[in-house]
Amino acid sequence: MSSSPADGSWGWGAWIRALARTNRAPIPWGRVVLTSVGITAPVGLAVLVAPHDTSVVVAGSVASMGALVASVMDVGSVGIERVHRMALTSLLAASGFALGTLVFGDPVATFIAVVGAAFVSGLSGAVSATASRAGQFFLLYAVTAANVEFGLGSPWAAPAIFLAGAMWRLLLTIAVAGAVGTTLSPERRAVAAVYTAIADQLAATGSGRRRAAATAVTTALDEAYDVMVAAETAIAERDLRWQSLATMLNASAPVVDATIAVTRGGTPADAATIDYLRGIARWVGDPSRPLPAPPESATSPADRAVLESSVDRVARIAARIAAADPRRHRRDREVPLPAKPSVVDRLRGAERTLVAGSETWSAILRLVLCMAIAQGICLMLHLDRPYLVMLTVAQVMKPDFGSVFARAVQRGFGTVAGVVIGSLVVVAVPSGGGQVLVIAALAGALPIMMPRNYGLYAIVTTPLAVILVEVHAGASAQIVGARLLDTLVGCAIVLVFGYLPWPSTWHAPRHLASGVADVVRSMVEYFDIALGARRDSESGTGATGESDAVSPTESDADRARVTARRATYRSLSDLRTRVAKSLPEPPAISAPAASWIPEIDALEGVADTVTAIATTTAASGVAIDPRELARARDVLIDLAEAIDEGRPPSAVPVPGEGPLAALGDELSAARAALSSRVRERAPSARRGRAAVERSGSRVRRSRTRARDTDPGR
Repeated sequence: MSSSPADGSWGWGAWIRALARTNRAPIPWGRVVLTSVGITAPVGLAVLVAPHDTSVVVAGSVASMGALVASVMDVGSVGIERVHRMALTSLLAASGFALGTLVFGDPVATFIAVVGAAFVSGLSGAVSATASRAGQFFLLYAVTAANVEFGLGSPWAAPAIFLAGAMWRLLLTIAVAGAVGTTLSPERRAVAAVYTAIADQLAATGSGRRRAAATAVTTALDEAYDVMVAAETAIAERDLRWQSLATMLNASAPVVDATIAVTRGGTPADAATIDYLRGIARWVGDPSRPLPAPPESATSPADRAVLESSVDRVARIAARIAAADPRRHRRDREVPLPAKPSVVDRLRGAERTLVAGSETWSAILRLVLCMAIAQGICLMLHLDRPYLVMLTVAQVMKPDFGSVFARAVQRGFGTVAGVVIGSLVVVAVPSGGGQVLVIAALAGALPIMMPRNYGLYAIVTTPLAVILVEVHAGASAQIVGARLLDTLVGCAIVLVFGYLPWPSTWHAPRHLASGVADVVRSMVEYFDIALGARRDSESGTGATGESDAVSPTESDADRARVTARRATYRSLSDLRTRVAKSLPEPPAISAPAASWIPEIDALEGVADTVTAIATTTAASGVAIDPRELARARDVLIDLAEAIDEGRPPSAVPVPGEGPLAALGDELSAARAALSSRVRERAPSARRGRAAVERSGSRVRRSRTRARDTDPGR
């Protein structure tokens, strides 16, 4: 992932580009159709059957709101996880709708309910990403129902119809999934993507392409493990197809290690090996294809020999799977999938986060404060549509969804564009069938815009929400104009009361530094497992030969090493994501965040080198001097402490000879990046931007001059 500007600078232009950047994502045509039909059908049926019956039209629009919630949560690839996500969010949103209905018409009760719902929504962010989204919808529809008169007679009619609309959309997803059948397509695509990414990394040339390919491997592995863990149920574990996919995913671990060793060593991979891995990817994605023939073994350098050995192991495992012999899967001797966290585990994790996380409580307090101010302003000014202001605050003021500043700016600009679209619809499209077609088009655009940019998402949701809420009244240009004004007021409340005055906003780079130090500490654990433990087990065997059978001790060591590597690379990936989320912030915040990019790049080089050394020395049986191991470990520990303390790293001696010499170069590069950042860090954004450029160039030079420049050598 490239987070830094191409030219190494970080000025206002780069900041604006980061703010406007759109994410690349394929168009999910199946979700487009499901969302369009699911949201449009209830209100469309009501408008077409009884266009002049206000109660029927309102009921249809409320049902479409419920379908909208379920549609927004219809993300991910695993069917069972999609159903759980949609059901949980729909139930919580309907509960919020019922709460709002209960307090409608009572200003004091409304204020208390909105503040309480905001508190619950804030707490949900500590549980999980799904719980956070569900909590947000709980707040959104509590606000809507507490401030909008739907006129359906019974006060509980609207919540019931809302839930029915959400369940209709959920059943639509289940029906389509049932019609397609249980093919494990998402799981197959995810595991196949891992082998494709490995082949791409082996085929990549040039440092830039290799780095992008390595990032793609990490992303593919994270996605594959997430998908497989999400799909892991009691039924799936008895499904031989799912077991085969889990086995093939686990079998990729030695290939990943060997690929890192090959690319770090500069040895080109054999073309036949790359073609074979691509063939395996195609076979995993479509098992009806013939199994590709494994490449012939040949005399080659040590690192490439390790790659060939790991690929040969994949070939043997794939052959057993293709032979449909479940007795020989032997998943108990493979690296197990990560355990799926239970509800109790998530709640305990949330408790730990809330007990130890002042940042979490700050986010909750900011959300509650902004919602209280928004509701108070609406009650005092007697706005016609007070829900518009609070909906904006509830949608923007969620730090766990990304930059609050970026969401406020993107929401504002997106709403302006949405108002233009809405105004054109109001002026040019007659009510009735014409507006139903507009709703269908806007609903279909939701899955396309949602993953790309929050501003684009707002462009679609602004006119859609107005039409659904106001369809029974006959939309007008004044309504759309009010939407613009109220949305901008909500954005202003977030920026003035929930963003600018809070110290946590301006201390974000400091929190990022703690994250970098945590990654280094994770790297120490990985180093101890991958290299340090070999000091006590030099009598162990090396690479597997013609058999992939391993002793229990070796199996446990392999599991621990692969798990530690996976955790280290995922923490690096998460750290890059945190930096990317900080880039749309104002330059006073984004420039210090961007200045960590060279250090993160250097740490990734350290992790790659540890992996390469562990892989090649395990295969060759070359002993590593315990004193050199201790030196490398001391450097990593000092690096973490220096980051925590905001000081340059100490001149701790780095490994200078033997198998760890290459690691010494990477450690020197990491120290050079940190020293440069500490030396050139300044409170002004201008000097911070210059530091990014200078430190990035110094890191590149340090890899070639480390032995001459590092005082610890």
